[in-house]
Amino acid sequence: KIKMLNLFGRRFYSLGSKAMKNNLTRMALRSMTTSIKKVETDYSIKPKEELKQFSKAPIMDNFGELKFGEIPEPLKYVRPFNQTTLSNGIRVCSEASNSPLAAVGVFIKAGSRNENMDTNGVAFMLERLLSRGTENRTATDLAKEIEGMGGVYEAKTLREITSHTMKVFKNDVGKAVEILADMVTNPLLNDNAFEAERELVSNIHENNHKEYERTTLQAVHYNSFRDHMIGQPSRGDRDNLPNLTIEQVRQFHNDYYHGDNIVVVATGNVNHQEVVDMVERHFSSLPKSSGA
Repeated sequence: KIKMLNLFGRRFYSLGSKAMKNNLTRMALRSMTTSIKKVETDYSIKPKEELKQFSKAPIMDNFGELKFGEIPEPLKYVRPFNQTTLSNGIRVCSEASNSPLAAVGVFIKAGSRNENMDTNGVAFMLERLLSRGTENRTATDLAKEIEGMGGVYEAKTLREITSHTMKVFKNDVGKAVEILADMVTNPLLNDNAFEAERELVSNIHENNHKEYERTTLQAVHYNSFRDHMIGQPSRGDRDNLPNLTIEQVRQFHNDYYHGDNIVVVATGNVNHQEVVDMVERHFSSLPKSSGA
């Protein structure tokens, strides 16, 4: 052990002597290390020229922070995208990038603000029921198909928008559009699924009330808007949950899940015209407006 320590010590001091001979003091070494780190950091945040429309990189320091005292001009979002409106009112938007992945989303212009005090919570119930099965697929079928292609499905109900999105590999965009269309246009919405979901949503409400941050933010939101529906919880009120019915959920779907209210978005390695053709093929059964 002593021999090994001595050997290590000689090697250590040999390196130190060599550094001193080359005038590489501690400060110089530190300066060199810092400059290397800066180069690496700068390299990682340098976007391509065509992606600089909304980049803050030119006005940031190496740690991604704005320089002290500087307030930048508003950054205008001008990244190009494509948009096509179908005959039934659905807008199809796409933004292409060179990526092996793609994301597809169906965005419905409806949320808790479109409810009333008696139906508060139906938008959230409908969002959850769409993954409970369709006329063509059971809930298990949906889960297997999405997992089988390595996809990730996510749904959200906000106050003004409900979204159903899927992230997949670029070759599975067509399958993702078809599955999302089946969920949005052919939901099962039966009594058994509704009652099972009601129990799960009840547990969600109980857990939400234990999250002080969420509860506080909801209280602030309510105090801002009071009894207007935009001031109500986007997931509904737990006291109103027992009063909801499957008929109310079906009516909400009929009233708001129509072409004029829907935007389908695809991003990543996608071709706009191909996405338009997919949406037109799978969403054609949706009417343009409610009651049409």
